[in-house]
Amino acid sequence: MKQRVVGNGGFSLLEVMVASTISLIVLAAALWSAAELQRRGTLEESLMSAQNAMRAVRDLVVVDLQRAGTGAGSARMVFGSRPTGNADVRYAITVSAREPFDGSGLFPEDTLFALPSGPYATRASDALQVWSWDTEAQDAAGQPIPMFPLDTCPTPPPSPALYRSGDTLCMLTNPTVLVNRLVMVVKPATRTSCIMQVRAVNEVASAPIPYWQVTVTPGLPGNPPPAGDLCATPAAAPTVEYTNFWQHDTAGAFVMPVRGVSFRINWKSGGPVLERHEQTSDITPGLPAAPWVALSRDVEQLRARLGVKDNLAELDADVVWFPDASAAPSRPAIDSCDATCNALVPMPNGALWVPSTDEPTARDALMRRLRMVELSVTTRTSRADPALARKSGTDFVLDADGNPQDGYKRRTATVEVMPRNYSYAGVIP
Repeated sequence: MKQRVVGNGGFSLLEVMVASTISLIVLAAALWSAAELQRRGTLEESLMSAQNAMRAVRDLVVVDLQRAGTGAGSARMVFGSRPTGNADVRYAITVSAREPFDGSGLFPEDTLFALPSGPYATRASDALQVWSWDTEAQDAAGQPIPMFPLDTCPTPPPSPALYRSGDTLCMLTNPTVLVNRLVMVVKPATRTSCIMQVRAVNEVASAPIPYWQVTVTPGLPGNPPPAGDLCATPAAAPTVEYTNFWQHDTAGAFVMPVRGVSFRINWKSGGPVLERHEQTSDITPGLPAAPWVALSRDVEQLRARLGVKDNLAELDADVVWFPDASAAPSRPAIDSCDATCNALVPMPNGALWVPSTDEPTARDALMRRLRMVELSVTTRTSRADPALARKSGTDFVLDADGNPQDGYKRRTATVEVMPRNYSYAGVIP
């Protein structure tokens, strides 16, 4: 009897290869889609993080800008001397463009800082510094340190009597809490504030009325004012507002602890790092200097423009911005102004501003008229997408907003801030 052999069913080798190829194509497409979705999700998450950082940084800086000049308004602030030997005159809001931190600018030398270089050389930021009354300073009991009025010292003639005798200031209120504090001595009538260090307080009980002698050192620590500066020695006799700072007048004088906050973008690590520095009023000997503290690696650029009112007597007067390259003539940053800025000082009825003892430079005149600050914060994602990079030679191609197409996504927020204290201390001419 014969048995019939039935053949086994199956796929041929060709069919298996075709099916495998199709499966691989489908799998590759699925994996590519998944990877693309993950990449986009990561970039969107990074962009959202950058946007959150932008809002947080903007709000943080705005708070400091709004409190700038508390106690001093837009008065000039004499901090000592610059390396050139000239007086170090600043204001409650100071913007330094492309600050090098090599000792030649607003800040002392700092080897831990670097400006951007290579394809990012044009991404340099402004350094922003804000000064105000240190309302956070407290005494041993945890109470805020108040403002102290100066009084005339019971010294022999010549008259008028002075608030200062040699290196001591005179007060009728016990100012012991000011020892080892950085303070500003403000006289509204002179529109000037002298930055000083309080080193000792002694009570004088032998006078008809007991008073306190406050021993001071003018200028920041290690930064004394030049010889003959109005904050270094009392004026010999009253003349005009700027030069009779220490003379007795009806406007009075006040002493209060001072606090400074600074912001910068540091590229020392190769990428941008937003850093913040705080100068508190506490200058106790042996106390280490406060370091620059990193706030964010998402913030790539910080820019500030200063808005000057063209007529302080009118609330709705136009704002003139510095710097403004699109203006005719072009307006530079106020801190870099020289005699060429004389014609740029806004004056009522088209009058031409001329230097005076009270406004010796165009920079002084412009800062006295400061009423607005425009703050721009640019953030970028923490990760770059190589697929979005575009280069021309060694440089990145710029997009419509002037940002380099290096694979990072960027967002910029701009806000206008009105410093609350800049109409204080007799700043209206």
